[in-house]
Amino acid sequence: MDLLQLAEENYFISFTIILVVGLLQGGILARGIRNRFPSLKRHARLASITLLILFSFNAMANVFKFGSPEKLSVSDLSIPSTAEEGYAFVINILGLNAGFVMVIAMSISIMIILFLRYAKISRIARYFIFSISIIMLLITVISRVMPDYTPTEFQIYMYAVYQLGLTAGIFFVTRRKEPDLRGLE
Repeated sequence: MDLLQLAEENYFISFTIILVVGLLQGGILARGIRNRFPSLKRHARLASITLLILFSFNAMANVFKFGSPEKLSVSDLSIPSTAEEGYAFVINILGLNAGFVMVIAMSISIMIILFLRYAKISRIARYFIFSISIIMLLITVISRVMPDYTPTEFQIYMYAVYQLGLTAGIFFVTRRKEPDLRGLE
């Protein structure tokens, strides 16, 4: 029995673990953002709603992209001879040629990376977030590169639960409003 069959047989435990991982990752990232940008604490509702909208859009785009990945065919790739062909080659490899929704999702992903870079996060938490992000990147690349691989409904649900956990973790941690203590000192 392989790992995916075991996870599918114990789906409640699997969904719970994936949700907790997403919540932890989102909560750690949101806490680091709050510590780095203290003004977000005073504007917690606006910041949390804004981040909820951005990360929800990103989650939906990622789940749809994972559910029906645009396959990358080796026969379609050729060695570029001009700068324009090189640019098109890189765009094709990265999957940025999927349209406006993909560009928005990629922009949000870059924003996440920047938040991770500038957020005040402990070294262990940073490694946790980085490890989970690398695992998710590998899963996404495998679904794009392997021509005969199509994610099952269970795998799509698992990915959606992870994205939901990440989004919810960011929302719940950033929405906590703290009083302005500057005048009390």
